[in-house]
Amino acid sequence: MFGDARISYAFFGLLFGLCFPLIATLFDITVQGQDVSFANMLAAQQNQPLHWVIDSAPLFLGLFSFMAGRKQHEVVLINEGLESQVRQRTEQLSEQNEELRLIHGELQDGLDRISQSINYAQRIQDAIVSDLREMQSDFPESSIFFRPRDVVSGDFPWYLKHDGKHYFAAVDCTGHGVPGAFMSLIGYFLLNRIVKDQGITETGDILCQLHLAVVNLLNQRSDMQVHDGMDLALCRVDVEKREVQFSGACNPVYHVGREGLEVYKADVWSIGGVHYKKRCPYISQSFQYETGDVLVMFTDGITDQFDAQGKDKFGYAPIKKLVTDPQSGEVAAWSNVIGLEMQQWMGDHRQMDDMLLMAVKL
Repeated sequence: MFGDARISYAFFGLLFGLCFPLIATLFDITVQGQDVSFANMLAAQQNQPLHWVIDSAPLFLGLFSFMAGRKQHEVVLINEGLESQVRQRTEQLSEQNEELRLIHGELQDGLDRISQSINYAQRIQDAIVSDLREMQSDFPESSIFFRPRDVVSGDFPWYLKHDGKHYFAAVDCTGHGVPGAFMSLIGYFLLNRIVKDQGITETGDILCQLHLAVVNLLNQRSDMQVHDGMDLALCRVDVEKREVQFSGACNPVYHVGREGLEVYKADVWSIGGVHYKKRCPYISQSFQYETGDVLVMFTDGITDQFDAQGKDKFGYAPIKKLVTDPQSGEVAAWSNVIGLEMQQWMGDHRQMDDMLLMAVKL
């Protein structure tokens, strides 16, 4: 009835308190056998001092009710304040949600653009670096297992036919993903230029020239933080002489012949970087081969891959078993075999690095 709880409580307390003197007066008149009239009620009030105490009930009940109403009024004010805060917080959250929605939309658009760019970069890398149709035409029984960690790769297989000789390399550039892909393009074009344009044919000399070219191209000095480079196994096959020449930067080559497996180790320094800036020449190793022999080159993304428990590395033993076990089947099927073995080995463990294995049947 009243807008203020204090007045409402005081009014109803006073009204309720009036009931006590009225009921007491009527009861007293009835007991005395008198008629109910205003005069008799007034006389009862004057003759009975107890009524004076009872008559104070409206005052006390009104006062107590007023105090209760004041507490209720405080509660109402607090609730109104809380409701105001809740409305403000709700409005703030609504604004923040809208901002987050806009940010999420912008991030999603950015991720979509990045994804499209990376996918396009993959097509470029596949068209330039990973196109091995010429190698598969010249050596149709060969096999390549290639599994990038990300969409684009820092590992790449390289093949070049020049002046009657065939050049093969399994290259592992620093990093993976987009940075590794940049290095892969650098390595690919430098190898082509060194052999085709500069006419360098000795594998050791090719690696020395590649090392110097990477150092100069990336402006690698002792005070620079750019120490990127690459590891690789490089083979030159002379079909007329049935000779293979090999040089390696950290990565070996396996020669699988009729007499079994022969491992040719690489030099222990990488291409590029300031630490080995003056470490030339790379050693060239030559050996004869027979028709049907296989050259196997691979990157450490395979050998360093952890198992499902994250404890042990894949290592070299499974590769040696693959290339020497008759049950592995034809060389052309080795990529499927190593792929299945690697998947079983990894389980649910994430792929640590790009993976590449080349098996060239001569």
